[in-house]
Amino acid sequence: MSKKTKLQIPPRKPKWNIWQGLLLIAIITIIEFPLGWLESPQDLESVRGILNFVKVGLGDSLLYFGVIIVFLKLIRRPLSDLGFVKSSRRFIVLGFITGIALFIGVGLLGNLLTKIFGTPAPQSFAIAVKGANYTWEFMLLTFLGGVVAPIKEEMFFRGLIYPPLRQIFGRGKGILLTGLFFAALHLEIIRFLPLFIGGVVLTWLYERSSSIWPAIVAHGTWNVLMALALWIQRY
Repeated sequence: MSKKTKLQIPPRKPKWNIWQGLLLIAIITIIEFPLGWLESPQDLESVRGILNFVKVGLGDSLLYFGVIIVFLKLIRRPLSDLGFVKSSRRFIVLGFITGIALFIGVGLLGNLLTKIFGTPAPQSFAIAVKGANYTWEFMLLTFLGGVVAPIKEEMFFRGLIYPPLRQIFGRGKGILLTGLFFAALHLEIIRFLPLFIGGVVLTWLYERSSSIWPAIVAHGTWNVLMALALWIQRY
């Protein structure tokens, strides 16, 4: 990757704005609502419930990918504008280290907050992992949470949302606002601060590495370690 290309990722003058990003969320929500994908998953302790959870998760991710790719084609921009460019090996390693650090640091903060404010309702993913009775179920859930979801979320939050915020507010405020947006869209009050910190760190990693892949690796590592911890603690 040339120095010139590296300096342009994240794009300094993206060809889209924050309102277009929000419009894409609205479009996806409108599509998912009649499909029932926005409803709380049911029967996550059975094989059928877990398979349905994975199916909806994959469908949601494919919808995000499809809508965003169509959007990029409409504005005549390549996927590389979202940070899908080659990363140096050292930043990939940094991604793994960052993911481990997030798992430990955010986990400790989350435990402290639950002692102060009480234990929040468990997330659907956590219920599904704890309800998995077979290794293949756990592997499917880990693939969904550790590979598919990080690519989808990093493509959207870091790739699509961060550049226009960076352009308007500058790098520092753009990173903070992206972290705020990341935490807010997860709709978790007690987990808001840990998610905000995680969002800020992942956005910083994207900015620092000039590639979306280290943030995806960090996000995936974080999620996989959480899944493993839930799997070990299920009994």
